[in-house]
Amino acid sequence: MESNYAIGIDLGTSTSEICVYRNNDSFPIPDPTYKLPIIPSIVAVNRKGELLVGEDAKSWIDVPGHGIREVKRKMGTGEMVKLLDKEYRPEEISALILRKLKDYAEEALGTPIKEVVLSVPANFPDAARQATLDAGELAGLKITRLINEPTAAALAFGIKNINAEEQLVVFDFGGGTLDITILEMVAGVLDVKCSFGNPQLGGKDFDEAMMTLLKKKFAQENPGYQIDEKYAFDLKKKAESAKKALSTQHSYEVRIPYFAQKDGKSIDLEIEVTRKEFEQEIAPLLEKARDCILQALNAKKLLTSAIDRVLLVGGSTYIPAVRQLVTSMFGKEGKAPEAGSDLAVGVGVCIQAALAQNLINNESGLILTDVAPFGLGIRIYSDIGGRFIPTYEPLIQPNTTIPYSIKKTYSLISTEQDKVLLRLYQDHTGKARLPIDAIDMGISAEITDIPPAVDGNPYPVQVEFSYDINGIAKLKATIPEIGKTVELAYNQSDKRMDKQDKENAVERVKELWKQNIKAKEYEALINKAELFMAQIPPQERSPLYEIVMSLKEALINDNVREIQVMGDCLVDIMFSFELSL
Repeated sequence: MESNYAIGIDLGTSTSEICVYRNNDSFPIPDPTYKLPIIPSIVAVNRKGELLVGEDAKSWIDVPGHGIREVKRKMGTGEMVKLLDKEYRPEEISALILRKLKDYAEEALGTPIKEVVLSVPANFPDAARQATLDAGELAGLKITRLINEPTAAALAFGIKNINAEEQLVVFDFGGGTLDITILEMVAGVLDVKCSFGNPQLGGKDFDEAMMTLLKKKFAQENPGYQIDEKYAFDLKKKAESAKKALSTQHSYEVRIPYFAQKDGKSIDLEIEVTRKEFEQEIAPLLEKARDCILQALNAKKLLTSAIDRVLLVGGSTYIPAVRQLVTSMFGKEGKAPEAGSDLAVGVGVCIQAALAQNLINNESGLILTDVAPFGLGIRIYSDIGGRFIPTYEPLIQPNTTIPYSIKKTYSLISTEQDKVLLRLYQDHTGKARLPIDAIDMGISAEITDIPPAVDGNPYPVQVEFSYDINGIAKLKATIPEIGKTVELAYNQSDKRMDKQDKENAVERVKELWKQNIKAKEYEALINKAELFMAQIPPQERSPLYEIVMSLKEALINDNVREIQVMGDCLVDIMFSFELSL
């Protein structure tokens, strides 16, 4: 179905936004209640059991057991998260955030949406990218493209500076990740040269550093007192406030009532923390960021003097010490780092969606290329000094332009070899020589029951490898002489969802979403259902229409039991319709 708009979502660690490109312009879609274009990436359940997402969840997020934040850090890890007494996959919690953004867009545009482009950190591993695609599916969305966050930010800049010719660095330091991407802009072409970063370094780590500093200072001033866990949950919120305040002032007073106890006596936390103390505490984090910058430059053997412009993107770039670090490494006369928009990534994502849907005039000349931020390869056995030793064989080097594909031919070791195992590895440095130098991705395949070679020569093995624009790898191995082929697949792993996991997750997300509906008026759900009915053939509307009418009647009669039953039925059928589209 063609549309006159394109949707992009920036699913962030701390905050998220959904943006639309329409009528030759891009803009964020705000939360209709709070009128804010950026929503917190948080999910909580209140004491009534009602699900809250975004701004509504703020008052419950730090109540122990009632909220989940920063779930993006856990995507692709297999680590479960807990909400009250139940455990959920990170994909399910991310799906709830995506679902909320989807609702905002549908209410604003007055039409159901399905296809979106979604951003991910440039250095998100394969498992995390697949988990993001799964989250979109659980939310009833078809993700047509994953785009790297710094690339999206550069796209938002490039569309407004179409004639620029320069080397550009996007320093994207968000709530959970750091990405440094180097691009070349020439006549509307944004050519990504390389990307390097740390998917486990971001604002969350600065918050934890502040928490450590506050606890350290408290312990020094109040020896012997033990932190009262009932009140300690407030520490993270206060640490975040202190971090933000120290971006504009040199000291900040933090106070948490009843923070600790000793011999039955309670004491408040009352600490003045200074910017200098905070900067000393975060020095190791700044050194990690410095190393990422150097790695990105070294990947293409670039000097900082070759960089014409540096764009700062992400909340962590507001920390003065972070800006000072970037300035010290890149700043030169007239070339100081520039602060990009807080919405740059989301806007860039919807621009990419518009490009894919041909909503942007081809005459604009805007073209985008991207790269694989890490290398991938397989384990082979090499004859070294008359001995066969397992070595790492690269199939794609870090920072290779994508999409990419290659075919290579290898050989079995002997004529009697009856099976061959292929396993995929990830190399962040481009220097891996042995499998131990790389990361086992948990993707493998095996050709078995290979008959002996009759001509005295081991069979050749053809390997076909591809890496698509979304950063998803595929690999196929064939022994032509015996007609056997195998494609690499993910091993059964907690890090990835199989078909049964997805079916179970759909039901859990659906049940949680019903609790979200309970927290709101049913009229919004009815409006959405009626908008949806207008988009589907008349012959398919009957079951949906009957439930909508029954729910309306129950609301008129104030029949609480019937409202609950019909409301749940409407959520069920809407989920089924949206997932099947």
